[in-house]
Amino acid sequence: MKTTHSFVTPVLDSTQSKVNMEAYEQAIDRYNEGSHLEAFHLLLDHLNPEFRTKYGNAGGTEFHIPHGSILVNILVAGDKLQISADFLELPEKGRVAMLRQVADLNINRLMLPRFRKNGDTLKMEYACPLSQIHPHKIYFILRNICHIGDRYDDEFCAKFGARRSYEPQITPYPEEETTRIHEAIRQTCRETLDAVKEYEAERRYGYSWNVIDTAFYKISYFAHPQGQLMNDLDKAIDDMDKELPVAELVVKGKAFLEKLLAMPREELARDLYFVDTLVSTKRRSSLNNVQENFKDVYLEANEAIEAENYERSAVRILYKFYEMYFYNDVQDDLNAVVANALRKSAGKPMEEASEILFEALEKVMEDDLTADDGDEDEESGELGIAAAAAVEQVQQMAAAMQGEVVAMQAAMQQALAKGDMAEYMRLAQEFQQKMMEQALGQQK
Repeated sequence: MKTTHSFVTPVLDSTQSKVNMEAYEQAIDRYNEGSHLEAFHLLLDHLNPEFRTKYGNAGGTEFHIPHGSILVNILVAGDKLQISADFLELPEKGRVAMLRQVADLNINRLMLPRFRKNGDTLKMEYACPLSQIHPHKIYFILRNICHIGDRYDDEFCAKFGARRSYEPQITPYPEEETTRIHEAIRQTCRETLDAVKEYEAERRYGYSWNVIDTAFYKISYFAHPQGQLMNDLDKAIDDMDKELPVAELVVKGKAFLEKLLAMPREELARDLYFVDTLVSTKRRSSLNNVQENFKDVYLEANEAIEAENYERSAVRILYKFYEMYFYNDVQDDLNAVVANALRKSAGKPMEEASEILFEALEKVMEDDLTADDGDEDEESGELGIAAAAAVEQVQQMAAAMQGEVVAMQAAMQQALAKGDMAEYMRLAQEFQQKMMEQALGQQK
């Protein structure tokens, strides 16, 4: 792999958590003072400050809060708190097999909540006196219901043909965004499979493993999928960590990339949408925790650079950066440093990319999260953020075309890799002219 892979602008402008820790601390104080309902209200404010008014009644005793594809119902009646979520309608066929898996979830995945069957409908339920609703306990109950419900409803619909008892409140991506993400996923798969082919020829399975897992994290980062696609990505990432020979893990990873590459746009679009979530599946990022997680790769990358093994440095840092986004809701200042490095290092030779990525890693390790805006506007030819996003869009549109335009895309990428901005701009203008000619031709 002579150059790093492309950067794709994510669908979300901010990766920062909505969690309010001050509200959580206040909830603990109110609970200890015996103000149990107020403590619960502050817990909801901790999760998302908009939800209490957006999804609750005026008295603050009844809430219907969407989380992904399920609806969490909360009722305060007298001195009791009741939490429930409609799950699924049992299918005509396969219901016994599905109920076996539901029983397993009751035993092994749910904590205090339980699945309950009422006719053909399954619900998750939990209830307790208000005096026992300590915020820490209720947070984990809500998280348990949200994560199990939102994951397994999609899986059971796909696997057993179960029916939803609640129509999710979703906002599909705009058509042009869906097209962009679809092509970006295909491009990521192609780039990764090409790199793995090179590595396998040299039996460098460790590198293959890294770039495959990075591709999974990267797709999750820029596409932010929901539904079964998110479940499939989660499983593919889990599979890469199984205790098997690395060569076997690479085979499994390649198979999933090939499946994604072949996925029709319409099938992919079903899981590309915005939706409210009550409890994030990711951790709220902390600079200390991120630094601790980066500590080993920081030493590894530094040693690789000293040995002039720039490829190892770049591959490993890219892996850790995208992994960070997969497991964390990343604060805006940290995101600015890392995303800028990912953008600037894309399509660069390994030595240059390694320098850019290591500089960002060093800033994180040294508590320096100041923006690097000046570097992006230099006359030396570095592309700014807006220009990089425009380049990405143009390149992805070109990848969807054929013949002469595809050849021009390759030439543009080569010009970028060489740092020849004059040639790149010439090709970009020529490419835009071709697109205009094609559009005019279609209108005739």
